[in-house]
Amino acid sequence: MANFQYRAIDAHGKPIEGEMAAPDLSHLERQLQDMGLWLVRTLESKPKSLARTTQKRGRVKPRDLMEFSTHMFTLLEAGIPLTQALKSLSIETPNLHLRTTLQAIFQQVEAGNTLHDAMKQHPRIFPPQITNLVHAGEDSGTLTETFKELERYLDWLDQIRGDVRQATIYPSIVMVAVIGLLVLLFTFVIPRFVPILEGLHVPLPTITILIITLSELFVGSWWLWSSFLLLGPMVWTLGRKYLPGFAHWRDRMVLQLPVLGELIRMLTISKFVQNFAVLYRAGIPVLQCLQLCQGLVGNSVMERALQDTQRAVSEGSTINESLSRHPVFPPMVIQMISVGEATGTLPHTLMNVANYYNREIPRKIKKVFGILEPLITLGLIAIVGIVALSLFMPMMSLMGGIH
Repeated sequence: MANFQYRAIDAHGKPIEGEMAAPDLSHLERQLQDMGLWLVRTLESKPKSLARTTQKRGRVKPRDLMEFSTHMFTLLEAGIPLTQALKSLSIETPNLHLRTTLQAIFQQVEAGNTLHDAMKQHPRIFPPQITNLVHAGEDSGTLTETFKELERYLDWLDQIRGDVRQATIYPSIVMVAVIGLLVLLFTFVIPRFVPILEGLHVPLPTITILIITLSELFVGSWWLWSSFLLLGPMVWTLGRKYLPGFAHWRDRMVLQLPVLGELIRMLTISKFVQNFAVLYRAGIPVLQCLQLCQGLVGNSVMERALQDTQRAVSEGSTINESLSRHPVFPPMVIQMISVGEATGTLPHTLMNVANYYNREIPRKIKKVFGILEPLITLGLIAIVGIVALSLFMPMMSLMGGIH
């Protein structure tokens, strides 16, 4: 089986580019004709599976998946068969990586495979949460509603990421400016003032001696600071994947941060509640919902709490009793889940909690970064002021001695 990058035209003469697996050129041409396309040009790639190639060809964004879910819902709602809907999207989807993947999925579904089995072969594009939702929709005959639910969830996820990204732009710029200013002061400005200060022949204030010492340490061990700045973020990020103990310590410390910690906890709780609600409403069993949510919350403290909750529920405990053992879950969430379990309205209750966090998180983001922005600015002013004061204090002492 080889991969072919092809250029084709549809019935209206519109050019279509993509990639498809086929034993040879004649099979490729027949497959394209089955999709209503006529081959114009092709280039054979290395013989490897299409799934593997697609996974290495880049990242499909949540917005691309949201548009895919929207189109699938629209087509299925209109009564178009699943294979025909996939065929249409495998031609019209703008994102090349997703389009190539949908072509492979279309071929597999047309050959008799289920949609969720075909999606599972592309885990980097369709994570377990999506494939399990589709599986539940296929089993219950509610695949159309499943794609509508998936569209709402991906839209929420995109909005949250957008809010966080927008709110962190200014603080990130200021932090980069602070680091750049510190490097400039300690490597260029202060070393040039040292000979001048020593030539004054006056006792240097303690703060001046401290600043000069820090500058000498910075210049003398520049490689250490550079390594820290370069490798620190990498270790901080990759440590969560490869060092579980470090990840748990890191995530616990992050949740305890002043100001930011509460926002991060709200984001984590929101991910849990939103995902649990979507999965549970799709008909997925509680234990499987808890298991899937462990990989979706993005915080190892929450993951361990959900692992413990899953064990407790499997042994006969209620969800709210199990969650109440872990302080990471707010009392309001536990109380709402308790009411939902007692009244048999857990899906509705979970969506109410999710909607509450959907309203509160944007406000919290604005509030938190509204506090951080002036604090960072004041910190920048304080750094410049302290360094300037330490450099000019000896000169002022000399002038005072002359008078």
